[in-house]
Amino acid sequence: MRKYLHCLAMIGVMATCGYSDDGTADSASATSKNVMKTLEHIMAKAGISFDGEFKSQFMSATVGGAAVDNTRRKNETVEYTSVDFDIKARPNTITQGRLIFRMQQDWRNFYSDISNPIFTRWVSIDGSIKGMFSYDVGDFRQKYTPLTLYTPDLDILYEPDLFAQQREMAKNEVFLDDNQRLLQGVNLNFGAEVYPIFNSLKLNVLATRLRSVETNIQNGSKPVGFIETSPIEKFMVGTNGDATFLKGVSVGLSYLNIFDNKESHTLYSDSAIDTMAQNTGIFDVRGGVDVANLLDAKSWKTNVSAEMALSSDDSAYYDTANQRKYLKTKAITGSALRAGINAGYTLQDLFTVSVDAGFINNASNFRNELAQSPDFIGRRIMDFENDTLNYSPTSPLYSTFDAMYQQVFKFAPSPKDRFNDNLTWWFKEPFSKNSYSPIVLTQTELSNIKKRDSTNYLKSRYLDPSVQLIMPFGPATPNRTGVNGHATLGFLGNRLQAKVLFASLKEIDTTIIAAATATTPAKTLPKTAYSQIGGGIKIELGGFVGWKYPINISSSLVNSKASNDGISGELAYPAASIASAFYSENLYFKFWKRMAFLAGMEYINNQFEKTFATTLTDTRNQMLTAIGLEYKLSDGSYVTGTVGQIDVTNKSDDPASTGALDPSLKNFNQKLASLFLRVMF
Repeated sequence: MRKYLHCLAMIGVMATCGYSDDGTADSASATSKNVMKTLEHIMAKAGISFDGEFKSQFMSATVGGAAVDNTRRKNETVEYTSVDFDIKARPNTITQGRLIFRMQQDWRNFYSDISNPIFTRWVSIDGSIKGMFSYDVGDFRQKYTPLTLYTPDLDILYEPDLFAQQREMAKNEVFLDDNQRLLQGVNLNFGAEVYPIFNSLKLNVLATRLRSVETNIQNGSKPVGFIETSPIEKFMVGTNGDATFLKGVSVGLSYLNIFDNKESHTLYSDSAIDTMAQNTGIFDVRGGVDVANLLDAKSWKTNVSAEMALSSDDSAYYDTANQRKYLKTKAITGSALRAGINAGYTLQDLFTVSVDAGFINNASNFRNELAQSPDFIGRRIMDFENDTLNYSPTSPLYSTFDAMYQQVFKFAPSPKDRFNDNLTWWFKEPFSKNSYSPIVLTQTELSNIKKRDSTNYLKSRYLDPSVQLIMPFGPATPNRTGVNGHATLGFLGNRLQAKVLFASLKEIDTTIIAAATATTPAKTLPKTAYSQIGGGIKIELGGFVGWKYPINISSSLVNSKASNDGISGELAYPAASIASAFYSENLYFKFWKRMAFLAGMEYINNQFEKTFATTLTDTRNQMLTAIGLEYKLSDGSYVTGTVGQIDVTNKSDDPASTGALDPSLKNFNQKLASLFLRVMF
């Protein structure tokens, strides 16, 4: 192809030289340069490829019930058409430029949204050299291990297909996938087989900015703004190496350094201690043995592994209690340990069994935001304006299902309500609503998330106990020790499958409650215990009954619990527990080559107990039911229509928990309807 283009260019040059207007050599030379310049553009564009997708959606959500404020909007709609362009320019195998941008037309603002901006979602320069070296400059994703560089995600056992698709879309909006961490900077990789020493050798070096004081344009939006701002610029450099030899022995090393730019610090907080500059180092070593591979056992799988991470944090801070005069330093060290076994057996396509179990021991002082920042921080999404300005799981109209499965790329709220000070919106203030975030939280933010409430110290302000009770910050959750794992049984090529999961954990260190006054002693809370047990079954019924299309049915139940014995004689710290039961039911029935019926139900029962002379219980029930039809236009292109409802009910036998209000006044429901079209190209 290149030779062909070269010949065309030379013919053009020769023809121009022979028939120029003035017959001079200068004219021929200038024309030749123009032709060669044109050829360079053609050659550069020879490797351009276009991918992307069109999306269009209408969604309506209407709230009702005793908790609804009838003076505010009770219905919110989402109506848009958008197109994402994924452009890759690859003039050769060494270099590639990638750009993803979005053009969106919001139907509700069709006549007023004149600018209709283009949103840049991804920009990077990538390349590969001889299949061994690769690099990324700009936006990239990377993952090391669960204790080093990792994004903790929610794990819903046998999640209904209808809801799983919605959650995948919400996560894709912020490029979350496979526990990878979304970063921006420079990423260098090497991977090859180094015969005869290593079966595989992988090396990585990266450098990235994590947070910046020069944030995105601030629009006053609290649901988004509180994770955009940062009091100081935060950076990270890291390196990782993994090697496998003897066809089954693996070793790995990682080092991460998180540090701040001291000169960029803005001391805006009024708290007693304000972090000035962070310098945290995380060193990780790991090893494993694939016994089955060493013995060349084809039907067996046995892998034993262990990983230990050490963190050292020598953050400096201002002591603001002394009028911000003193700069102090405090060195904090911590460790985290994971050891496990992954074993299994396969008998052709008839039977499979696998067990993945492990022991963890993470100190309370282990610090690594790059592995502890969760991707899910539950927030109110639909019917946003009927709620108060508290968008967290303690919000009156918050539901786990709304937070997990809904997202809005561009939301323009109503103008400021001059009769209601709570609605302090800017006029036509657009922002995105999504409970999933790729942001690396700071130590202060993680500390606030873990802060114990004085009346119910097991209940978090930002984390959702329905899905984040046991290990809210993933495998690197600090102050945990114990065992967890899961087992899977499969029959007839996994057409019949069953899973069981379990966890038994407790805190390593007790929690010290600072004295209220100089004359009162500090209090010590006992250690909290955590447990989880669950199971489920999935059947591909079509293969059993002879139907030529898939019929998938699944059901699961997971029970999670956290309990603390409290402080005897202290009314503010009674014995307390949280118990959460999560039910899932799924049906996927493809009754024609292009059409399928989907149905899903999820139910959550949360019980918050406090024991004084008697045990008082607050109960919160949430149920999501939905049905839908999916019509497949082609591979990657489909239309889905769904209708559903979320019901939330509360009851309590503790008068102090609701004051003089009847708990039923907090009940509400949310009716949902959606029509979604996706066309990939």
